[in-house]
Amino acid sequence: MKRSLVLFSLLVAGTVLPAFGVDKEVIQIQQNVALLQGMLRELQRGFDEKTAVMITLIEKSTEQQNQVGGRMNQIVSDMTELQRSVAASVGTANQKVESLSGQMQGLQASLEEMRVRLDRLSQQLNRLESASQTLGAAAGSSATALAEPGAPSNLPAPDVLYNTALRDYTSGNYPLALQEFTDYLRYYSNTALASNAQFFIGDIYYQQGLFEKAIQEYDKAIEQYPTGNKTAAAQLKKGFALINMNLAAQGAQELQSLMQRFPNTPEAALAQDKLTTLETEPVVPPQRSPRTAR
Repeated sequence: MKRSLVLFSLLVAGTVLPAFGVDKEVIQIQQNVALLQGMLRELQRGFDEKTAVMITLIEKSTEQQNQVGGRMNQIVSDMTELQRSVAASVGTANQKVESLSGQMQGLQASLEEMRVRLDRLSQQLNRLESASQTLGAAAGSSATALAEPGAPSNLPAPDVLYNTALRDYTSGNYPLALQEFTDYLRYYSNTALASNAQFFIGDIYYQQGLFEKAIQEYDKAIEQYPTGNKTAAAQLKKGFALINMNLAAQGAQELQSLMQRFPNTPEAALAQDKLTTLETEPVVPPQRSPRTAR
C-alpha cells in the first residue's frame, strides 16, 4: 500500500509539473500527500498491533497445547495403571469364585448328611422316649441282668451309659464318646441300642475324616446287626465314606445295594439323591464333615 501511495504521488507531481505557476495546486497536492502518509502510518501501526496480538495468542495456544499434552500423558498413564489394577482384581475374583464353588459342593454334601442325621434323630428320640418309659422302673435290676459276665459292679444302667455317650457325641467330645460307646457294646451287646452304639462308633471316625476306619465300623453295624435301627444309616454313610475317598464306583454300588435292601426309607431317598449328583457333577475331594447333633 505504501508503494501505491508513492506512485500516486509521483503521478500527481508529474501532472502538475507543467504548471509551475500554480502554487496553490502544488500546496494542495502536498497536503494530500501528507494526509496519505499519515493514513499509511496509521495502517502500519494497526497492523503492528494486530501482529503483536496474534503472536500473543499463538504463544498462549502453544502453552495450552503443551498443558493438554501433559494432561493426556497423565491420563494415559492413569488408564494403564487402572487396567493393571482391574486385571489383578479380576484374577483375584476368579480365584474366589472357584473357591466358593468348591465350598458350595462341600456344603451340598454336608446338607445331605445333615438330612440323614435329622431324620434319624427324630426316630431316635421317639425310641428313647419309649425306652425310658419301659426301662426306667427297673434300671438297677436290668443293668445286672443285661450286663455281660465280669462287668464292673458300679457299671451304669444301659440307658444311662448310652445317653451319656450320645450327649458327649453331640457335644463333639469324640474321644470320651468313643470310649463310652465301646463300653456299652462290651457290656450291653444284646440290647436294642447296641446297633446304634456300633453305628455311632463308625460315625465318630467319619466326623474326624478317618473314612477307612469308619467303613470298618459301619461294616460291623451292617453285619452284626442286620435288623438293627441303624443298619440302613450305616450302609448309607459307608457309601458316602467311599465317595469321600474318591472311590465313587464302590460308593455308588453300596448306595444301590442300600436302595434294594431298604426301599421306601429316608436313607434310600438320600442314596438316590447322591447317585443323581454323582451322574451330573465330579466327585468332591475328601472333606471333613461338620459336627452335627444326632
